[in-house]
Amino acid sequence: MSRVLSLALIGLVLCQGLAQLLDKKCHDPKTSENINFNHGATETAPWMASIYKNNQFICDGTLVHKLFVLTAASCISKDSQLYVLFGMYNQYRDASQFFNNEQYGVAVALQHSNFRPNNGVNDIGLLRLYGEVTHYAHIRPICIILDHVVKSAPFERFEGFGWQQQGTEASSQVRQTVYLSQKKPFECHRNGQLLPINEGQFCAGNRDRSFCRSNSGSPLTADFTYGVKNITVQVGLVSYGSELCSPTSVYTDVVAFKDWIYNTVRNFETKGDQVVYEECRSNWAEDVLVRLWEVSLHQNTFSGVLITNRFVLTVASAFPNIPLVMKVETKYLKSFDVESIHTHPRFTHSSMDNNIALLKLAHDVPNSDLVKPICIVPSPKLPRMLTTLVDETTNDFRGVRNVTLNAINHIECARRIGKPLKSNQFCVAQPIDFKVQAPGSIIGTYRNIGDGNRYYLFGLMSYSKDGMVVYTYIQSYLDWIMDKVYYN
Repeated sequence: MSRVLSLALIGLVLCQGLAQLLDKKCHDPKTSENINFNHGATETAPWMASIYKNNQFICDGTLVHKLFVLTAASCISKDSQLYVLFGMYNQYRDASQFFNNEQYGVAVALQHSNFRPNNGVNDIGLLRLYGEVTHYAHIRPICIILDHVVKSAPFERFEGFGWQQQGTEASSQVRQTVYLSQKKPFECHRNGQLLPINEGQFCAGNRDRSFCRSNSGSPLTADFTYGVKNITVQVGLVSYGSELCSPTSVYTDVVAFKDWIYNTVRNFETKGDQVVYEECRSNWAEDVLVRLWEVSLHQNTFSGVLITNRFVLTVASAFPNIPLVMKVETKYLKSFDVESIHTHPRFTHSSMDNNIALLKLAHDVPNSDLVKPICIVPSPKLPRMLTTLVDETTNDFRGVRNVTLNAINHIECARRIGKPLKSNQFCVAQPIDFKVQAPGSIIGTYRNIGDGNRYYLFGLMSYSKDGMVVYTYIQSYLDWIMDKVYYN
């Protein structure tokens, strides 16, 4: 695209008013300038995100919204348990190097639905974070242009950021900056082979080097006139390149995906708060209830609940002593070995306070209609009406039925059980015909969120006394649960 056309497009945007941006807080002025391939201080690219899986760096990304990181679809998968570090200047493992970093768990990993791994078509994805990112001088979003008048990236020169590598050298431990220019499709080669450039992609590089395969998700940025300000916008991201870091690579055209980015952010801005694990489910069909998440411990004396494809949530009171070998039994499938047991560090048996534990399974539970994790939704308030699912066998019915229970206020519950109730506990009145379930059994509620009505976990049965059933309130432990799930 010629410089004249680029300027004409930008001029057209400005004639119609200020450009629409995904996050209007993105256009704070730059705090320092970059020098080509010099080490970039964190303030020069405050939008950079480092994506980790199992404590291993896998890709770069960019903060584009207070809740979202943009990266390559090839970097993520739905069953990945990821977290993101912002403010990274170097990749040293020494904890003393991380004092300026901020870490966020990933609630939902979203690949473009038409991503094609074989040729990089639609190689774009978004990570919806668990919480809003706090902005600092060294952590803030980059601008994404939403104007329809800009049909594709109207820019010829870019800045790129990442852990640069040259030839067979190891990648840099310190983030680098490189200047690139847009190239003709026939100039994009990898190991002597012409790289196909498809719709939504472009070729870029310089005389010395481009980005390498290990830099997937790294951004390409350009300057853009926004009113009287000169702001930085993201126009591309690294899709795939040469193993030998040749001068050209293929990039995803971010501007071409502005509608997908906007619609995905709009659709998942609240949804990420609502589902901890997207593959959760509570039924086989509209009217067939099953406890797909249920597991039993210690020969059915305790229960647990699958919350991801690798972790089971249960009560700490099940483990007065940590066994050397342990299995959990699923309701409809086989048993699974337990790799490690994590009881809450402040659990006290006398008060049953912090009665919660996580079991990490030795292997992922395979994707099956017979076993599914339960849904967890962060909620600021405990519902007054709660539901538990119990087995029932009569002459006319055999299966699972809903039992509705009323939450009792703390003062009344404490009076009836004869001891204080903590804020991380709640209780319900036990109906006369209700058989108390095993410790670790669950209670929750139905909510119509996203793709339909699903059952959501709110409590684990801790103990019962004098007609009251006391539950551990899961919402009080979401941070602890996520820390264990994502960093173990």
